[in-house]
Amino acid sequence: MKSSAILLFVCITATSNVFAQPLPKKPTRIDVGSYNQANLLKIDLGITKTKLLEVMGGIQKIQTYTQSSFVTKKEDIIINNPLNREFKTDTAGNTIEIIWIYTNTKKSEGEITKEQQTPIVLDKNAVVGMGWDFWEDYAKRKGITIEPR
Repeated sequence: MKSSAILLFVCITATSNVFAQPLPKKPTRIDVGSYNQANLLKIDLGITKTKLLEVMGGIQKIQTYTQSSFVTKKEDIIINNPLNREFKTDTAGNTIEIIWIYTNTKKSEGEITKEQQTPIVLDKNAVVGMGWDFWEDYAKRKGITIEPR
């Protein structure tokens, strides 16, 4: 019985490591966006902020690079992961926390805009939803004013 439990644990651990997407040693912005998009798929509603940050790879500063014609150069951009967080108050006086994650995989130059980020919404320290459509609808229902994309 004990060996069956150990075998099950090893199989589960090995499977999760096979599907984990690590960041390359010299990631481009597109690599960071892809990494974060893959991690978003692992988020379940109701998880705590601590678990959310764990799923997203922890709090980190990621130096980005550009690649062209076999040349890799360090960019002036360091992406904080998560990129930002903010707090909003709804009409009932409850505080809502929004964690902003860089998920852009299209534009790889210039300043990072809100549109290039995915909001993850936490209410009472638990994930209640994510994505721009969810955030805009949730904010409207809760009477929260938000900036446009």
